[in-house]
Amino acid sequence: MSETRAISTDFVPAWQTQADCRRPGYRGTDHWFPKGFTTRKDREQTDDAKATCRACPVAMQCATTALEQREEDGIFGGLEPAQRRSIRRRIARGTLQESQVTQDITATWTRDALGPLVNAYLANTIQHDGGHVVWRGRKTSYTVAGRVFTPAQMAFEIRYGRQPQGHVKATCGEPYCVAAEHLADSLMRWRRDHLAAAA
Repeated sequence: MSETRAISTDFVPAWQTQADCRRPGYRGTDHWFPKGFTTRKDREQTDDAKATCRACPVAMQCATTALEQREEDGIFGGLEPAQRRSIRRRIARGTLQESQVTQDITATWTRDALGPLVNAYLANTIQHDGGHVVWRGRKTSYTVAGRVFTPAQMAFEIRYGRQPQGHVKATCGEPYCVAAEHLADSLMRWRRDHLAAAA
């Protein structure tokens, strides 16, 4: 009579196998666990890790699981510990319903995505007459939270909350203006021209 023996292995939920951070050769575990959240280096690492999480196909499952399991350290689903604690406190106080958690996580992602962009934009622009804004930096592209932007792309995403489609150009007649309200991407210019032709 043969004997069979059960093999104990860690259970891995199916969604975890789809996570970007589990891809072979991807960044090590330390990337998702900054040593702190106060120094510039820590914040850059945190912002980069959160930006990677937000682009992951299973970010929401990761974030909600970390909330349920009360993870106290590290970046999970684009949320750092303080953000997870804030959500749990509001649930406990009754100011955030369980059914609203995913909406709140999405809103947090949006604030996080725009925050570093707004800071970089404000640090590198000068307001001119006529509502125009001039970029004072010399570089033509900037890396913010792990993504590369031209000044116009940065201003556009801050204004419209989405990535531009095609080239971003000033519509005010000032070719180097980066005032967010003076910019349009290829899609917006096509719609404008299409409506003008149909009128």
